[in-house]
Amino acid sequence: MKVKYRELNFSAHRVKVKIEGFRIDRLIDKAMKRGLDIRNIKMVSSIQAVCWMTPADVKELRKLAKSLYKITEEAHKGPEYRMKKFIKAPIKVAGVIVVLAVVISQSFFVKTIEVNGYKGIPETLLRQCLAESGVKEGVYRPKIDWEKAENHIYDTFPQITWLKLAYDGRKVILNVAETENPVSGIEDETGGLVPSSQSEEKKYTNIIAKESGYIETISSYRGMILAEEGDYVQKGQVLISGYVPIEPTVYEENWPKAYYVRCNAEIWAKVPYRLTFNQERYLRETDKQGKTIISKKEKTEKEIKAKANQQIRQWAKENLPEDAEILNKDLNFSYKENIIEVSVTIEVRQQIGEEQEILIGEESTDTSGD
Repeated sequence: MKVKYRELNFSAHRVKVKIEGFRIDRLIDKAMKRGLDIRNIKMVSSIQAVCWMTPADVKELRKLAKSLYKITEEAHKGPEYRMKKFIKAPIKVAGVIVVLAVVISQSFFVKTIEVNGYKGIPETLLRQCLAESGVKEGVYRPKIDWEKAENHIYDTFPQITWLKLAYDGRKVILNVAETENPVSGIEDETGGLVPSSQSEEKKYTNIIAKESGYIETISSYRGMILAEEGDYVQKGQVLISGYVPIEPTVYEENWPKAYYVRCNAEIWAKVPYRLTFNQERYLRETDKQGKTIISKKEKTEKEIKAKANQQIRQWAKENLPEDAEILNKDLNFSYKENIIEVSVTIEVRQQIGEEQEILIGEESTDTSGD
């Protein structure tokens, strides 16, 4: 049984038909009596009308119209029609299939490898160990033997107490935790480790604020960010934590709660400073011996400001880092008997992050950021 056309059926193939001829109403009436489903009939003129039908009903209408009426298909709608039209274009179909095949196949290849949690072991050696186990950029992920790679890392670096090797999309992530007294050192020219006695010991650190101010930008290359842009932070507050918690995804005995890193970050902030300078209220002119005052004149506001700016520049040279930038300043004068007290408020853009060592096993600086 033929399924009747429904105008609101989204999947239906609909055809817009133009009918031309005399007494079109007779043809439409005859078609409806035959059971043809004709929708949205619109009389354009006495000899022309348009309507919507199914493709099957259009064929029946042509039989009824014979040579007395001209039937023209003006438009087609519906997903079914578009799909049929698309399938008839083999080049387009082939192109879509090729693109999908490339996208799907690429998703199975490793694009990047991220290594976290290492302390005394150089990252380059961990990556080299992964590569020896077949875990490297461009490798076909389903062929990776994850257990073999983990065992190889444990065998190569006995100071590693825990590791997690997993993937997220095209990224492979290696998290490791070392003993409290790992074999530390740096990589030499041959790719080996120089013992810690021959290299600077690597420490775990937080990044704290060395000045109070409003954070403008904060970016961390290693560590957990505890503050945001726009926050006002106090001097000594931990901004980047070297203590990074681990959220276990499966139950396992002795699963470490966190790992430690040496933080690396860049933090710019707007720091307000409130300063006070004193300067002579009067300009004095003395004799050639410099003992007798010949004249005494009170400084003008312009002269006071010029001297204050000189004092600010000298203070900045002695107290601010070279890359600091003074953004705004406000001067207020207070006249006293023989001096002028200049109260200065300046806003300085500067880097405020500095390292603070984390002492493992001892009460260390609060990393909650509260």
